[in-house]
Amino acid sequence: MTLYTLLVGIDAYRAPVRPLLGCRNDVAAVAGLLRARAPEADPEIRTLTDEQATRAAVIDGFRRHLGRATAADSVLFWFSGHGSQAPVPPELARFEPTALLQTLVCADSRRDGVPDLYDKELAVLLGEITARGAHTVAVLDCCHADSGTRAPLAPHLPEPDGPPPLRVRRHTASHTPPTLASLLAELRAGARADGAGTAGPHVLLAACHSDQAAVEVPAAGGPRGLFSLALQEQIESLGLAATSRELMTGARCRVEDTARAQVPVLSPAADAVVDRPLTGGRVRAACSPVTLRRLRGRWEVDAGACHGVPSGAEGDPVRFAVHGSDPLAEVAVTRVLTDRSLVEPLGWAPDPALRYPMVLTSVPLPAGLVALDDDSGSAARSVTGLIADALGLTGPGGGPSPHVRTTGADARDRLPDLRVRVPRPGIARICASDGTPLVPDAPCGTPDEAARVAGDLEHMARWHRVKDLHNPLSALGGAVVLEVVAAAHADAFDDGARPVLSPGADGAVHLHYRPGRGGWREPEVHIRIRNTASQRLYCALLDLTDRFRIQPQLFSGDWVAPRHAASAAWGAAVTMSLPPGRPVVPGATGTDWLKLLVAETPFDSAGFTLGRLGEPAQATARAGAGGYQGVLDRLGMAALHRDAEPARAAAGEWATSVLPVVVHVPSV
Repeated sequence: MTLYTLLVGIDAYRAPVRPLLGCRNDVAAVAGLLRARAPEADPEIRTLTDEQATRAAVIDGFRRHLGRATAADSVLFWFSGHGSQAPVPPELARFEPTALLQTLVCADSRRDGVPDLYDKELAVLLGEITARGAHTVAVLDCCHADSGTRAPLAPHLPEPDGPPPLRVRRHTASHTPPTLASLLAELRAGARADGAGTAGPHVLLAACHSDQAAVEVPAAGGPRGLFSLALQEQIESLGLAATSRELMTGARCRVEDTARAQVPVLSPAADAVVDRPLTGGRVRAACSPVTLRRLRGRWEVDAGACHGVPSGAEGDPVRFAVHGSDPLAEVAVTRVLTDRSLVEPLGWAPDPALRYPMVLTSVPLPAGLVALDDDSGSAARSVTGLIADALGLTGPGGGPSPHVRTTGADARDRLPDLRVRVPRPGIARICASDGTPLVPDAPCGTPDEAARVAGDLEHMARWHRVKDLHNPLSALGGAVVLEVVAAAHADAFDDGARPVLSPGADGAVHLHYRPGRGGWREPEVHIRIRNTASQRLYCALLDLTDRFRIQPQLFSGDWVAPRHAASAAWGAAVTMSLPPGRPVVPGATGTDWLKLLVAETPFDSAGFTLGRLGEPAQATARAGAGGYQGVLDRLGMAALHRDAEPARAAAGEWATSVLPVVVHVPSV
């Protein structure tokens, strides 16, 4: 492999462009670092500084130097200098919703009619390289950098705060759009066709968002770009075998701790290309997409409301743990912000100089909200009053229920999970939030009868907590998928050859009874658990019925090998039928929710077992003599039993998914 590198650093801009101080130092340091750390990559380095870094020379560096790279090679483009903006030419306006182009200011830009190097042109140049298959990384240490190879964002640009910078790498925006004739010929052709330059798959390490400033700071050996300095420090610490994501995690923390208005950006953050080493190589899966860090005197994780982190409640906080920690090294979320969450360590002292990969270990499992509709007169109030009294006595020691809280029919804090109506005196009807009855009406004229209704409400609330359990931040999301396959007959075993049934528009797999001798015949299926990941994963499959039962017997828990499919029920056909007691008549339906639990560490699915509605609650089941075995054990116990003793095994990633299966009895 050859690492083709183009380093551009411009300090000596000529008027009217303001000179900078640290750009040549940036590229000199990077060149020395690559020669020292990547001799096996045979770095082919071309450096352009000051008056050498003309627009034409930079374009030539892409095409004659970086353009030599093949699919076996890697490419690194590093720019330290001024960034700016310009209005979009009318011919390209349809490609730019903000009407602004982001630019790199070259040594001769804006003199003698020479334009800046525009983001759309940079996309063309990068696209010529990525089309040959080379792993390509662009580092832009300039203002407006986030959109340097992609679409721009807002033009507003606040000044940085924090320690006073030596320079801000920003030049005044141009008020005149470039002429189409001054742009690359390929871009002119794109303007007349269907596109305006596509960069192809590449990594962008940008010094800041497109509406922010990139600053220079004092450093040993002379002024430096803050982002270049931070990235260099990470390469020196982690080595060139580190992935772009790993390098950016530490560099971003260093930058944000120094300049509050400068936030580096990794793009495309959700693509596997950023999980390849900086100088190329195989994708190395990130152990966790979330990081704990110390920033400006506070501990935080870099995931917030926009990533799906929920707000916890008193006594029910969101918690994260260091990936692989044993015993758990946890933090509790104290405040959820838009893009990050403030946290407090629980019984341990993280090192402020380190960044920790984190996994979600506890999510809020709020009590079910039940609306007691008592607006139909004194008879209704009598029934709902008895239920409220009963729920106030079901908790430990005769206290309030830990599973359900009641609210009036006009509750505004959140939509109720369940609703109790009184169709006639002494009768309670448990309904869904939309008023659909869920179970047969129940007598509720005495305290004993009300206690049975309260028990049913608690049972349903526990069932819903398991059904809704999910991890919005897991790196394992989608790694394991469920497949439902029609069985040839009731005694058939899965041979792996039959096609997978596709879910309908509602996301559910729909099955149908078939007429046969002596009546209707239930559908039979095989259920496969397919691990698409490159690591083995521990899986269990829960069957949640519409009679509020939870069973793990289909696949109670085992490792599934990488890129392998396991069969539930040991490959035997699974009969999908209406629940007991529901008549098999035309038009009847029943739903099972197949909930898949996936984790990096083993867990005991027995803690998720819930009997049929009306059966006595099962005693809390411990997972072995040593207590819980993993995070999912604790979550299951918390969901069903409000027992959340800390897990004692190493913290690992976990994920869940749900596949509804609806069984129909045909109407004709």
